[in-house]
Amino acid sequence: MPSQTRRTVLATWILANAACGDMVRNVIGYPAWGAMVLATFVWVAVELVLLRVRLWRLPVPLVAFAALALVSTAWAISPLWSLVGTLILVGTMASAVLVASLPYRTILDVAHWVMQGLVAGSLLFELWVALVLRRPLFPLWADYPADVSAELHWSSGAILAGGRISGLMGNANLLGMVALFALIIAGCRAAARIDRLWPLWMALPLLTQALTRSATVLFATAMVAVLAFLVIAWVRWRGAVFYRIFGVAIAAGLVCVGLIVGGWEHVTEFLGRDADMTGRFDIWERVIALGLTSPVVGVGYLGYWIPWVPPFDSLGELHGMVYLQAHDVWLDVFMQLGIVGVLVWGAIQYRAVSNSLGALYRAAPGSHALNAIPLLLWVALFVQGLAESRPWIEIGMLFLTIFAIGPLRRQIAPRAPRTEALVLPR
Repeated sequence: MPSQTRRTVLATWILANAACGDMVRNVIGYPAWGAMVLATFVWVAVELVLLRVRLWRLPVPLVAFAALALVSTAWAISPLWSLVGTLILVGTMASAVLVASLPYRTILDVAHWVMQGLVAGSLLFELWVALVLRRPLFPLWADYPADVSAELHWSSGAILAGGRISGLMGNANLLGMVALFALIIAGCRAAARIDRLWPLWMALPLLTQALTRSATVLFATAMVAVLAFLVIAWVRWRGAVFYRIFGVAIAAGLVCVGLIVGGWEHVTEFLGRDADMTGRFDIWERVIALGLTSPVVGVGYLGYWIPWVPPFDSLGELHGMVYLQAHDVWLDVFMQLGIVGVLVWGAIQYRAVSNSLGALYRAAPGSHALNAIPLLLWVALFVQGLAESRPWIEIGMLFLTIFAIGPLRRQIAPRAPRTEALVLPR
């Protein structure tokens, strides 16, 4: 198999597993999932050696974040599991380097088909549970009593009854974000006139978002739509006209924020949520309290909240359910890596958005639609990070690392194929 084809296959495997890690764990359990991830990281390491990757050329914020996570094992609450979490972080970053070494159009094609495949597969999966299984489906690796909370269902099979769906991911919010990623890529590809079936590729994610009814994804989609409008305005009307449009958009945004804050109870009632954001305020309070025990460097990197490691096995407990995240990526970073970690995480965000804006600004005529994808995906992840911790693990960390690498990819992997001129110039 040619090296380029082999790396494309590996990139497809990486993106698919990073986007639906919960599904894999639901099927085979944590031990087998860990072995699969380790095997994938070994394959990635071999490919990076063949590409002669220069790790010392990686952006400083990425290297600093990985180094801080590794050093934090010295004072971590659970040093062993902190080391495991750090290895997963480093492996995720290495996987992102491998994906970033591919031509940009190849990355877009892989991401497009993976996200659309997961969206379509999720809808078929929910229909199968509803029509064939006709009962809630639980993760296959564990036994659950019949009367367990619906939140532990892999799928409740409620798609035809008007209930929320969780899809292959087993989580409505994660499925909604995958649908948003698919929608962003499909919309930009449609604007670039790449896909003839673009109405289908946009309809599937929109339908999925409607069925997940995720408030987080709803806000993220709204922010992406606003930014997409500004990008279109910038391309068509640069100069004074664009700045006036930008000013009006900012003013309108501030008014909307004010209305939301002022009528918070009505907003949450309309969305079918509690005023405390489904218990997030309680979790935030506990996370901040734990972080303040070591505010400068945190209590040690873990990444995933491993369900058998105290105090994370009960830190997110609400109404008998244990949530394994802080429900805010910035608070999670603060708790685990302290103020230093927050500063480094902010530097990664700055690097990612700078590269994304640069790719859009330097785009060749007619290529702005495709070059806008990194920026729109970054905004989606940033908004998700305000209510979820997912952006710093799995698909979120993978995308963020790719955006932070940006135009340095040829310097990092000298044997990588040359990128098309339309994006990420050297």
